[in-house]
Amino acid sequence: MLTPLALILHLIAINIWVGGTFFTVVILGRAIRTVEAAQRLLLWQLVLRRFFAWTWLAVLMLLCSGIWLVYSLYGGFAGIPAYIALMGLLALLMVANFLFIFLVPYARLRHRTKSGDIDGSLRLLQIIRYLSIVNIALGLSIVVIIGSGPHLF
Repeated sequence: MLTPLALILHLIAINIWVGGTFFTVVILGRAIRTVEAAQRLLLWQLVLRRFFAWTWLAVLMLLCSGIWLVYSLYGGFAGIPAYIALMGLLALLMVANFLFIFLVPYARLRHRTKSGDIDGSLRLLQIIRYLSIVNIALGLSIVVIIGSGPHLF
């Protein structure tokens, strides 16, 4: 009973994280480029605070459900197929990238925005955007690997 629930939570969490990142970077980021810089920074502060709260939840849910699935379906990490191992590796890269985004440029962004450094804040937003594009690519790669892995590996 818990394994199907873990799989459902796993799929929901990856959709929240990758879909949320895609929306934030590709849709919202492009839509508000013409908004005045100070207002854009205020909007980004509000959006990123909420986005990161949901992302933390998704990351925790992914790690917990992923470990549960590995042990319940394969008896541990020694028994996983190559495509699952590749998914796990890419997932860990996503988590590392997310942690870096949150702990370095995002932390600096909050500080620079509070101090009124609009130009510095906008540069940090660009860095966050580029790093987030990396996570979109990793996340979409995971989706392809999981969807086609049993047939390709």
